[in-house]
Amino acid sequence: MHVSRRTLLTAAAGAAVLMPARPALAVPPPPGPPLPYTGTAPAGEEPCFLPATVQLELLRHRKISAVELTRAHLTRIRRINPAINTFVYLLPDEQVYAAAREADRRYRARTNRPLEGLLLAVKDLFDYVKDVPNTFGSRPFHQLGFTAPFTSIYIQRLIDAGAIVVGKTNTAELGHKGTTDNLVFGPTRTPFDLDYNAGGSSGGAAAAVAAFLVPLAQGSDAGGSVRIPAALCGVVGLKPTQGRIPQDAPPLPHTPMLTPGPITRTITDTALLMNVMGGPSPVDMFSLLDTPPSYTGGLAGRLRGVKVAYSPDLDLFPVDPAVAAAVPAGLAALRAAGATVTTVRLGLDQIQIHPLRSPAGRPVTQDDLSALWVMLQSALYAHGRDLFLVEGAPVDLLDPGVTDQLSPDLVDMLHRGEATSAVEYQHAAFLRVAVNTALERIFAGYDLIACPTLAVPAVPNGHTGYTVGPASINGVGVNPLIGWAMTYLTNFTGHPSLTVPAGMAGRFPVGMQLIGRRGADAALLNAGYAIERHRPWYTDLPRH
Repeated sequence: MHVSRRTLLTAAAGAAVLMPARPALAVPPPPGPPLPYTGTAPAGEEPCFLPATVQLELLRHRKISAVELTRAHLTRIRRINPAINTFVYLLPDEQVYAAAREADRRYRARTNRPLEGLLLAVKDLFDYVKDVPNTFGSRPFHQLGFTAPFTSIYIQRLIDAGAIVVGKTNTAELGHKGTTDNLVFGPTRTPFDLDYNAGGSSGGAAAAVAAFLVPLAQGSDAGGSVRIPAALCGVVGLKPTQGRIPQDAPPLPHTPMLTPGPITRTITDTALLMNVMGGPSPVDMFSLLDTPPSYTGGLAGRLRGVKVAYSPDLDLFPVDPAVAAAVPAGLAALRAAGATVTTVRLGLDQIQIHPLRSPAGRPVTQDDLSALWVMLQSALYAHGRDLFLVEGAPVDLLDPGVTDQLSPDLVDMLHRGEATSAVEYQHAAFLRVAVNTALERIFAGYDLIACPTLAVPAVPNGHTGYTVGPASINGVGVNPLIGWAMTYLTNFTGHPSLTVPAGMAGRFPVGMQLIGRRGADAALLNAGYAIERHRPWYTDLPRH
């Protein structure tokens, strides 16, 4: 297909450099599962195509320098990014190479840190890098030239561990939907088919990892924004237990809705990031106070005695037949690792919903749950109107001169948030508690819950800035913003959730979501590791 020229923001002060799309070199994928470290780069395998853990071993053994590794990735970014549209801003080359030279110095001095010399992509939302342009995927902030006033605590932890920030990745405007497309930069495309969306709102991050532009990326997840794009791009996405990764941007009120999370190509790489990002901080009064375990040290891949409750539809979701046919490959990998898998009803369809100040109840529907998510997210955006003024960005999102520049769906949510009363917001807690109770009843007899990550295998790109998901599945109406994503329930409850590639639906990857007990992030990653060992997905990723 023809891809037009695209403008990629680079250099300090947001100078624009026109980057023409060029045909990618055809590099055949290596045979077999993810490559173990063998002391040298495999023949014919570019360093960009290696997992982060293998890149680390090459750096430690001086088989490649951080400068060489950086050059390989930057070359690939400039060649591939115009077609996929992952990065919206690249840090100046000299700044990135200076960090790479410092990494090489540390390796020579044997003072290297856990992520020394690995390239990292940072989402262009509330994931701040001090003094770096931050647009939130929104025209008003892009025009304002807003730069981050500080570095977010979890990004600073990654930098302090030796990761090299290369740039900011595309997002849905203010993260308001499950696709990545906005009126500033346009859609981010899945590397599997450029006519289809990478998912959102962390779509730029997931596509950058899937296209081998960087080995590591982070996203933020308020309804599936890490897991949705990871599933559509065939990579790993983790929404950790709420509070496991502390937050300081934005200063939101306590909510189980939002948490940062890693996006990588392998479970081991995800564990590597969690070793650094997780842990308590006095900056976040709701961060978990216990010291987390070594996530890499907990990857045994054995699931003997582990009980998995499988729900093909979370009781309520219409699921595309192609997705339903692909997920059992992931279940087979769980069984091969020793787990028992039982198909269950979760009881979500037995929840009674009671309208405000009405004794009459009725069974909850999927539409009720997605409407609840929209209401809660809208209330956060209403708070965001004040937040941006505090952050030094004089933009009133509901000023008539501003709303004309915003996505209409986002404007609707802003108005919805303004109209939400405190009583209505608190009344919604009844439904959130009921969802939590249903999940906890399952965890009384099972260790994990498995289900499809998404109800559809792919989402086509729409008109620039307006891509959303389907309005119906199997003839059943769903909310195009989020109703096709089987992810947002655990944002109500704070449970950790992991998506891993389970199989393929034609040319598209299909994710399987694993939900764990609160605090059991290590067990969740071990289950993903077991799936990866028995059903490797690394070579499914397109190298072209």
